[in-house]
Amino acid sequence: MQRFLEFVSNHPVLWSLLIILVVAWAFVELRARARGSVNLGTFEFTRELNSGNALLIDLRPGADFDKGHIRGARHLTPSQVDAGGRDLLKHKDSAVLVYCQNGITSVDVAERLLKAGYAKVYSLKGGIAAWIQDQLPLERGKSR
Repeated sequence: MQRFLEFVSNHPVLWSLLIILVVAWAFVELRARARGSVNLGTFEFTRELNSGNALLIDLRPGADFDKGHIRGARHLTPSQVDAGGRDLLKHKDSAVLVYCQNGITSVDVAERLLKAGYAKVYSLKGGIAAWIQDQLPLERGKSR
C-alpha cells in the first residue's frame, strides 16, 4: 500500500488523466442509458438480430459496405436514416439494429431514432470492428 501511495504522489498527472478518462467514460455510458439507447455486444446483437423481424442498418460508407457487411444489412448513411422514408417507418414498432465502423456513429443514430419514436433501437458496441474481432461472418457485395 505504501508503494502505491508513493507512486500516486510521484505521478499526479497520470492519475489526473486516469480520473478524467474514467469520469468521461461514465458520463458517456450514463447519458446513453438515460436516453434509452442500448449498446449491445456481438453476442446480444446477434441474438436480437436472429430473434425476429429486425431491420439491420450499416451506417458506413458504401465502399466499406461492399467490402463486407453483416448478412441482411441494408446500407444507409446517417442522413438517410434521419430523412426516414417508408421502408424505415415500417419498422417503427419492431427492432432496429444499427452499426458503423467502431460503434460511435451508431450510438448517435440510435439516440436520434429513439427520439423520433422508434420503439427498440440497438447499436453494435465496438461496431463492425468488434464483429470482425469476434470472427463473425461477413457478406460481400454491392449496396442494396
